[in-house]
Amino acid sequence: MNNLLFLWQDAIGGVPAESGTNPLLWPFMLMALIIFYFFIIRPQQKEQKKQKNFSENLKKGSKVITIGGMHGTIADLQETEVSIIIAPKTVVTLQRSSISLELTNSVYGESSKTGKEKSKV
Repeated sequence: MNNLLFLWQDAIGGVPAESGTNPLLWPFMLMALIIFYFFIIRPQQKEQKKQKNFSENLKKGSKVITIGGMHGTIADLQETEVSIIIAPKTVVTLQRSSISLELTNSVYGESSKTGKEKSKV
């Protein structure tokens, strides 16, 4: 009830409205924007850059997994599309962005690393 009374008094000009803002508001707003940038925007930009770099560096013959879960080997690369062999005489053409993981180095061990790392196992 009191809130309605104050609103009515403001409407007729009975109680003057307070002008200006709290001086502590702006530092907290700035701090919130900085936190928002470093915890949300910046990591997302880094992830997008990493995914773009990954899709640009795909090579013919690499074993990959698509976003849909299909495993295959890259048969042909074009600017925006990739042809993948998923079974003998079965080739699927997909967008480059639909490749989610390259298995050549991580699973099959086909890397250019020295033998020292493998002998530690």
